Amino acid sequence: MLFSYKGVMPATSLRRLLRGVATFAIGILWGRVLNRPIPQGPLFLTWHLTFDCNAFCSFCSTHKVHKRHPPEMALDRALALADEIAASGTWVVGFTGGEVLLSPLLFPLIRRLKSHGLTCYIVTNGMLLERHAQDVVDSGVDYVVVSIDSDDPAEHDRNRHLDGLFEAAMRGIDAVKARRRGSRPQLKTTTVITSWNLERVVPILEMLSEKVDKVAAQPVTWGYQDHPHGKSKEQLEQHIFAPDQRARVEAGFARISERFPMFRNRYFGSIPTYWFDPHSLMQSTPCWSPFLRLSIMPDGDVVHCAARFPPVGNVLRDGIKAVWNSPAMLQQRDLVRRRRNRCICWSQDSSFNALMSGLPLVNRLPALGRDLGDDVAALSSSKDQSAS
Repeated sequence: MLFSYKGVMPATSLRRLLRGVATFAIGILWGRVLNRPIPQGPLFLTWHLTFDCNAFCSFCSTHKVHKRHPPEMALDRALALADEIAASGTWVVGFTGGEVLLSPLLFPLIRRLKSHGLTCYIVTNGMLLERHAQDVVDSGVDYVVVSIDSDDPAEHDRNRHLDGLFEAAMRGIDAVKARRRGSRPQLKTTTVITSWNLERVVPILEMLSEKVDKVAAQPVTWGYQDHPHGKSKEQLEQHIFAPDQRARVEAGFARISERFPMFRNRYFGSIPTYWFDPHSLMQSTPCWSPFLRLSIMPDGDVVHCAARFPPVGNVLRDGIKAVWNSPAMLQQRDLVRRRRNRCICWSQDSSFNALMSGLPLVNRLPALGRDLGDDVAALSSSKDQSAS
């Protein structure tokens, strides 16, 4: 039997669900409420195996990040780390990049994590998916997420600067469907919504709904300090909306939600607000990242948030539990629990913030929701020390 919550949390077995609930509760109680080291590991873990990529998407800065974080992890250390992650109580591990199918670590790591019963997913542009379709199925991965931004092959390829990408991704999806056992892995697409495809999102998702098990969409984002979403707003001028286009955007999102009920949630509905009035989301949406998730970079650096905070450790030197409760992590956790971070992100991997902010408990318990100050001096000092 499989369970999912509002389409945000991955479908999972009852046993995995209970394990995830326990890790979630411990993270919130120890980290956010009691402000103590968290005895369990992160609920969600994103593993960037490489920032190298065979595409050059116009809204992405992964090739720049690849120079700062080249792959440095040997297979034996990666497998040992996978064992540590499983033992810590982590529920979901997602592999992304860059292009994950370029990494020789991918399938051995998925097999190791699946042997421990974790839920795993990969995010790919699909160019190499047909070639690796059997490996994908044999690994036991739970979800394959393919990025598709248009129903026009030429437009999609032009945006991602890789000829033949759209057709290759479609063939890859078909190859996995032909080889998979039952409904696993689940096939999902993610469409990045920008100014040039907003009016086409409904037909794009209709086309993709005929092809895959689930469709998703996320906003084009910018300004993340150490992440593929790191381009500046000025660099993304062709993709973003002018300040006077908010009515157009809200009308476009209303059409999408009317056609696809699964998008009638706070995360998706607040994307226009994220684009046009992000400061209002800072006030209404507490950050839960340092209590629930970590991201591992290809060189072993670890962050809980790519939008603002510096690394909290490196798993080439320390274990995952040591990094999860390192002095830097505890400092960042304390800043966030007191609402002193003063930042907002709205990418799909932080959509749990929108989900959490809709829970009545968050607004009723002061330890969870209240604003305790706006001093960011400690954070600035931490970033300065990290850069030196």
